[in-house]
Parts: sequence; C-alpha cells; structure tokens
Amino acid sequence: MNLQISLVSYLLFLTTMLPVQAYSVCGLKKSQASFRTKNHLITICSGEASFQMIMTYIDGTGYEKIPVELSQNKYQGSWEDKDYKIDSKLLVIKGKGEAPITEKVLEHH
Repeated sequence: MNLQISLVSYLLFLTTMLPVQAYSVCGLKKSQASFRTKNHLITICSGEASFQMIMTYIDGTGYEKIPVELSQNKYQGSWEDKDYKIDSKLLVIKGKGEAPITEKVLEHH
C-alpha cells in the first residue's frame, strides 16, 4: 500500500515538473509565419488547400480567418469583398470602393 502511495506521489510530482505546451491559433500545427503591425497580429497557418491568415487586433479581438496563397514572398487572398496582402514589410487591406488600409510590419517571424 505504501508503495502505491509513493508511486502516485512520484507521478504527481513528475507531472508538475513537465513543461507546459501552449498551442497557437494554428492548433497542433506549427505556424508558417507571423507578423505584427501597429494594429494587428497575423499568423499564417497551413490550411486545407493552401494557407490561412489568422488576423486579430493587438488586443486579441476581431478574429478573422482568410484563405491566402503564397506568391513571391507575399501572402495574399480575398474574403468578404476585401483583398489582403502581407509580406515582411507591409500589410494592405483593400475593400471594394474604399481607400486601402496600409500598415507597416513591425515584427516578422
């Protein structure tokens, strides 16, 4: 009986010592790229056919998932009448009939 209690105590001790693994917006898959602008956090994940751009505001609100393709070091795609493009220097969001929103990429991984 004491051996069982000791074994359980040891296993509980080991589980508290294991590192915690957090998953990103890409789930269990590793992200392909990530970007930070003044107003947005963007993560590129492997999608069903190509890639998915996961975009939120800096405060974590406004979650959008946009199907994108990689072409000449630029991810680009369209969703709900808006075109999205991002590379290591610039994010551009353009709605039909609207002036484009451009944000400088401050960080890229």
